[in-house]
Amino acid sequence: MNSKKIFSILLLLFGEVLIIIGFLYFGKNLDPKILGLNIVVSTIIYALLFVDVLFPWVDFKDKSHKTIGSLGLRWVFTFFYMLLAISLMLVFNIVKPIDVYAQMIIQAVVFFLLLLGLYSAISSFQKVEDIFVEEKEMRNYVDEMMRLTKEVQQKIDRLDNVPENINSMVSSLQESLRFISPSNNNEAHEIEANYLVEMKAVYDCLFDTPLNHEKIVEKIQKCERTYKSRKEIYSN
Repeated sequence: MNSKKIFSILLLLFGEVLIIIGFLYFGKNLDPKILGLNIVVSTIIYALLFVDVLFPWVDFKDKSHKTIGSLGLRWVFTFFYMLLAISLMLVFNIVKPIDVYAQMIIQAVVFFLLLLGLYSAISSFQKVEDIFVEEKEMRNYVDEMMRLTKEVQQKIDRLDNVPENINSMVSSLQESLRFISPSNNNEAHEIEANYLVEMKAVYDCLFDTPLNHEKIVEKIQKCERTYKSRKEIYSN
Protein backbone atom coordinates (compact mmCIF):
# COMPACT_ATOMS: atom_id res chain seq x y z
CA MET A 1 0.00 0.00 0.00
CA ASN A 2 1.51 3.33 -1.09
CA SER A 3 1.75 6.43 1.09
CA LYS A 4 -1.08 8.16 -0.79
CA LYS A 5 -3.46 5.31 -0.01
CA ILE A 6 -2.43 5.25 3.64
CA PHE A 7 -2.91 9.01 3.94
CA SER A 8 -6.35 8.73 2.31
CA ILE A 9 -7.42 6.07 4.79
CA LEU A 10 -6.18 8.12 7.75
CA LEU A 11 -7.95 11.19 6.42
CA LEU A 12 -11.23 9.33 6.03
CA LEU A 13 -10.93 7.82 9.52
CA PHE A 14 -10.25 11.26 10.95
CA GLY A 15 -13.39 12.59 9.26
CA GLU A 16 -15.41 9.72 10.74
CA VAL A 17 -14.04 10.46 14.20
CA LEU A 18 -15.10 14.09 13.83
CA ILE A 19 -18.62 13.00 12.89
CA ILE A 20 -18.91 10.78 15.96
CA ILE A 21 -17.46 13.41 18.30
CA GLY A 22 -19.78 16.05 16.85
CA PHE A 23 -22.89 13.95 17.42
CA LEU A 24 -21.81 12.92 20.91
CA TYR A 25 -21.14 16.52 21.89
CA PHE A 26 -24.14 18.25 20.31
CA GLY A 27 -26.58 15.39 20.78
CA LYS A 28 -26.26 14.91 24.53
CA ASN A 29 -29.98 15.31 25.05
CA LEU A 30 -31.00 12.78 22.40
CA ASP A 31 -32.10 9.23 23.10
CA PRO A 32 -28.96 7.04 22.80
CA LYS A 33 -30.70 4.87 20.20
CA ILE A 34 -31.64 7.88 18.07
CA LEU A 35 -28.13 9.25 18.49
CA GLY A 36 -26.69 5.95 17.32
CA LEU A 37 -29.07 5.91 14.33
CA ASN A 38 -28.03 9.44 13.36
CA ILE A 39 -24.36 8.48 13.53
CA VAL A 40 -24.96 5.43 11.33
CA VAL A 41 -26.90 7.43 8.73
CA SER A 42 -24.31 10.22 8.73
CA THR A 43 -21.52 7.66 8.32
CA ILE A 44 -23.29 6.17 5.28
CA ILE A 45 -23.64 9.63 3.75
CA TYR A 46 -20.01 10.40 4.50
CA ALA A 47 -18.91 7.10 2.93
CA LEU A 48 -20.96 7.76 -0.21
CA LEU A 49 -19.33 11.15 -0.65
CA PHE A 50 -15.76 9.98 -0.23
CA VAL A 51 -15.77 6.30 -1.21
CA ASP A 52 -14.13 7.20 -4.55
CA VAL A 53 -11.01 8.22 -2.63
CA LEU A 54 -10.37 4.55 -1.77
CA PHE A 55 -12.39 2.79 -4.46
CA PRO A 56 -12.59 4.97 -7.57
CA TRP A 57 -15.78 4.38 -9.54
CA VAL A 58 -14.17 5.50 -12.81
CA ASP A 59 -11.33 3.46 -14.28
CA PHE A 60 -9.68 5.55 -17.00
CA LYS A 61 -7.69 2.51 -18.15
CA ASP A 62 -10.92 0.78 -19.09
CA LYS A 63 -11.36 1.33 -22.82
CA SER A 64 -15.06 0.57 -22.66
CA HIS A 65 -15.59 3.59 -20.31
CA LYS A 66 -18.45 1.64 -18.80
CA THR A 67 -18.35 3.40 -15.42
CA ILE A 68 -18.25 6.87 -16.95
CA GLY A 69 -21.50 6.12 -18.75
CA SER A 70 -23.25 5.28 -15.48
CA LEU A 71 -21.60 7.95 -13.31
CA GLY A 72 -24.44 10.44 -13.69
CA LEU A 73 -27.04 7.85 -12.74
CA ARG A 74 -25.08 6.86 -9.66
CA TRP A 75 -24.74 10.44 -8.40
CA VAL A 76 -28.43 11.17 -9.00
CA PHE A 77 -29.41 8.35 -6.65
CA THR A 78 -26.61 9.21 -4.23
CA PHE A 79 -27.61 12.86 -3.85
CA PHE A 80 -31.30 11.92 -3.70
CA TYR A 81 -30.54 9.58 -0.80
CA MET A 82 -28.35 12.11 1.01
CA LEU A 83 -30.95 14.88 0.69
CA LEU A 84 -33.77 12.64 1.83
CA ALA A 85 -31.84 11.02 4.71
CA ILE A 86 -30.65 14.37 6.09
CA SER A 87 -34.13 15.88 5.76
CA LEU A 88 -35.64 12.95 7.65
CA MET A 89 -33.08 13.30 10.45
CA LEU A 90 -33.88 16.99 10.85
CA VAL A 91 -37.64 16.49 10.78
CA PHE A 92 -37.70 13.50 13.14
CA ASN A 93 -35.22 15.02 15.60
CA ILE A 94 -36.31 18.67 15.61
CA VAL A 95 -39.63 19.38 13.89
CA LYS A 96 -41.70 16.28 14.68
CA PRO A 97 -39.88 13.67 16.80
CA ILE A 98 -41.11 10.12 16.37
CA ASP A 99 -40.29 6.72 17.85
CA VAL A 100 -36.72 5.54 17.20
CA TYR A 101 -37.90 2.24 15.71
CA ALA A 102 -40.14 4.10 13.27
CA GLN A 103 -37.12 6.20 12.29
CA MET A 104 -35.05 3.04 11.75
CA ILE A 105 -37.68 1.56 9.47
CA ILE A 106 -38.03 4.77 7.42
CA GLN A 107 -34.25 5.20 7.11
CA ALA A 108 -33.93 1.53 6.12
CA VAL A 109 -36.51 2.03 3.36
CA VAL A 110 -34.65 5.09 2.08
CA PHE A 111 -31.37 3.15 2.16
CA PHE A 112 -33.03 0.31 0.25
CA LEU A 113 -34.03 2.80 -2.45
CA LEU A 114 -30.39 3.88 -2.64
CA LEU A 115 -29.31 0.26 -3.12
CA LEU A 116 -31.85 -0.13 -5.92
CA GLY A 117 -30.43 2.98 -7.57
CA LEU A 118 -26.85 1.73 -7.29
CA TYR A 119 -27.95 -1.61 -8.71
CA SER A 120 -29.44 0.23 -11.69
CA ALA A 121 -26.16 2.10 -12.17
CA ILE A 122 -24.18 -1.16 -12.04
CA SER A 123 -26.57 -2.76 -14.53
CA SER A 124 -26.14 0.28 -16.74
CA PHE A 125 -22.36 0.07 -16.92
CA GLN A 126 -22.57 -3.71 -17.42
CA LYS A 127 -24.71 -3.01 -20.48
CA VAL A 128 -22.12 -0.53 -21.74
CA GLU A 129 -19.41 -3.16 -21.31
CA ASP A 130 -21.47 -5.77 -23.18
CA ILE A 131 -21.93 -3.38 -26.09
CA PHE A 132 -18.20 -2.58 -26.10
CA VAL A 133 -17.28 -6.29 -26.17
CA GLU A 134 -19.74 -6.91 -29.01
CA GLU A 135 -18.38 -4.00 -31.04
CA LYS A 136 -14.82 -5.14 -30.40
CA GLU A 137 -15.62 -8.63 -31.63
CA MET A 138 -17.29 -7.17 -34.70
CA ARG A 139 -14.18 -5.07 -35.39
CA ASN A 140 -11.61 -7.83 -34.89
CA TYR A 141 -11.98 -9.47 -38.30
CA VAL A 142 -11.95 -6.14 -40.14
CA ASP A 143 -8.83 -5.04 -38.28
CA GLU A 144 -7.19 -8.36 -39.08
CA MET A 145 -8.04 -7.92 -42.76
CA MET A 146 -6.36 -4.50 -42.76
CA ARG A 147 -3.35 -5.80 -40.86
CA LEU A 148 -2.71 -8.74 -43.17
CA THR A 149 -3.18 -6.66 -46.32
CA LYS A 150 -0.69 -4.15 -44.94
CA GLU A 151 1.81 -6.94 -44.34
CA VAL A 152 1.43 -8.07 -47.94
CA GLN A 153 1.98 -4.49 -49.10
CA GLN A 154 5.11 -4.17 -46.97
CA LYS A 155 6.41 -7.49 -48.29
CA ILE A 156 5.89 -6.35 -51.87
CA ASP A 157 7.73 -3.09 -51.15
CA ARG A 158 10.76 -5.10 -50.01
CA LEU A 159 10.85 -7.21 -53.16
CA ASP A 160 12.55 -6.32 -56.43
CA ASN A 161 11.06 -6.59 -59.89
CA VAL A 162 7.43 -6.77 -58.74
CA PRO A 163 5.18 -5.46 -61.52
CA GLU A 164 3.57 -2.12 -60.78
CA ASN A 165 0.09 -3.50 -61.39
CA ILE A 166 0.48 -5.96 -58.48
CA ASN A 167 1.65 -3.17 -56.18
CA SER A 168 -1.24 -0.95 -57.27
CA MET A 169 -3.82 -3.69 -56.77
CA VAL A 170 -2.73 -4.40 -53.21
CA SER A 171 -2.38 -0.71 -52.42
CA SER A 172 -5.88 0.00 -53.72
CA LEU A 173 -7.28 -2.92 -51.76
CA GLN A 174 -5.59 -1.74 -48.58
CA GLU A 175 -7.06 1.74 -49.02
CA SER A 176 -10.54 0.35 -49.76
CA LEU A 177 -10.63 -1.72 -46.58
CA ARG A 178 -10.82 1.47 -44.52
CA PHE A 179 -14.40 1.95 -45.69
CA ILE A 180 -15.73 -1.40 -44.49
CA SER A 181 -18.25 -1.08 -41.66
CA PRO A 182 -18.03 -3.69 -38.87
CA SER A 183 -21.02 -6.03 -38.90
CA ASN A 184 -22.62 -8.47 -36.49
CA ASN A 185 -23.93 -10.47 -39.45
CA ASN A 186 -22.74 -14.10 -39.56
CA GLU A 187 -22.46 -13.99 -43.33
CA ALA A 188 -20.14 -10.99 -43.02
CA HIS A 189 -17.91 -12.88 -40.60
CA GLU A 190 -17.69 -15.82 -43.00
CA ILE A 191 -16.67 -13.53 -45.86
CA GLU A 192 -14.09 -11.81 -43.65
CA ALA A 193 -12.63 -15.20 -42.70
CA ASN A 194 -12.47 -16.15 -46.40
CA TYR A 195 -10.68 -12.91 -47.19
CA LEU A 196 -8.04 -13.64 -44.54
CA VAL A 197 -7.42 -17.09 -46.03
CA GLU A 198 -7.16 -15.66 -49.53
CA MET A 199 -4.86 -12.80 -48.55
CA LYS A 200 -2.67 -15.26 -46.63
CA ALA A 201 -2.37 -17.21 -49.89
CA VAL A 202 -1.18 -14.01 -51.61
CA TYR A 203 1.39 -13.51 -48.86
CA ASP A 204 2.68 -17.07 -49.23
CA CYS A 205 3.07 -16.61 -53.00
CA LEU A 206 5.51 -13.77 -52.37
CA PHE A 207 8.06 -16.29 -51.09
CA ASP A 208 8.13 -18.28 -54.36
CA THR A 209 11.33 -18.19 -56.37
CA PRO A 210 10.92 -16.95 -58.99
CA LEU A 211 7.69 -15.09 -58.36
CA ASN A 212 4.70 -16.30 -60.32
CA HIS A 213 3.20 -12.97 -61.25
CA GLU A 214 0.10 -14.43 -62.91
CA LYS A 215 -0.65 -16.54 -59.86
CA ILE A 216 -0.26 -13.53 -57.56
CA VAL A 217 -2.57 -11.39 -59.71
CA GLU A 218 -5.14 -14.17 -59.79
CA LYS A 219 -5.18 -14.49 -56.00
CA ILE A 220 -5.33 -10.72 -55.48
CA GLN A 221 -8.31 -10.55 -57.83
CA LYS A 222 -9.97 -13.22 -55.73
CA CYS A 223 -9.40 -11.03 -52.66
CA GLU A 224 -10.94 -8.10 -54.51
CA ARG A 225 -14.08 -10.09 -55.29
CA THR A 226 -14.35 -11.16 -51.66
CA TYR A 227 -13.86 -7.57 -50.53
CA LYS A 228 -16.69 -6.39 -52.81
CA SER A 229 -18.99 -9.07 -51.41
CA ARG A 230 -18.16 -7.98 -47.88
CA LYS A 231 -18.63 -4.31 -48.65
CA GLU A 232 -22.27 -4.95 -49.53
CA ILE A 233 -23.02 -6.17 -45.99
CA TYR A 234 -23.63 -3.62 -43.22
CA SER A 235 -24.17 -3.91 -39.47
CA ASN A 236 -27.59 -5.16 -38.43
